[in-house]
Parts: sequence; structure tokens; C-alpha cells
Amino acid sequence: MKNIISVILLALLLTTGLKAQQDITNQKHERVITHVENNLYDVKFLNEKGDVVQKGQYWRDGESILPHGTWLLFSGNVKDKVVTKATFDKGEQLTVETFINGKLVQADQQQLAAKNN
Repeated sequence: MKNIISVILLALLLTTGLKAQQDITNQKHERVITHVENNLYDVKFLNEKGDVVQKGQYWRDGESILPHGTWLLFSGNVKDKVVTKATFDKGEQLTVETFINGKLVQADQQQLAAKNN
């Protein structure tokens, strides 16, 4: 009888914990692209309120558009607070800096290459 009660209590605790987890959904954002010069384009991603949630630049290489320059990802909770910064050179990621649990985490091109291999 104790085993049955223990199993029921464990099941209730696990179910309650699952309900407490945060749901994360991938939202589509409006993308605004502006031609700067030659093969360079500015891009901004806007949320439903019109706030910029991400911005960066694209480099056009034939039919392809490649991330280029500095890209910034902003906090959804605090306007204009940068949470991630990445740099690219014509599609090749050079660096990334992001905050995880309030601490700055950085990776350079060599660290990124090692992680992707």
C-alpha cells in the first residue's frame, strides 16, 4: 500500500513540475531589408509591436545573402538590451558573445569551429 501511495505522489510531483516549465515558441518576425551600398544590406527583424528584436547586415553574393558584420539580438523583456552579439565576414561567423544566467560567455572563430566539428 505504501508503494502505491509513493508512486501516486511521485507521479503528481512530476506532473506538477512539467506544468511549471516554460513554453518556448519560435515566433516569426517581420524582416525589413534596406540596401546600403554595393552588396551590403541592413536588416531588422521586428516583433508584432514594431520593436527591433534583431538587427544586422547581409552581404549579397550572387543569389545568396550571407550574414555579415555585427548582428545584435535584443532582450524581449527589456527594450534595447543586447543579449547576444555576433560578428560575421560574408557568412563566416567570427565571434559570438551572449549572456547566460547573467554571465557573459564569449567564443572566437577557433572555439566556434571546434564546437561545430
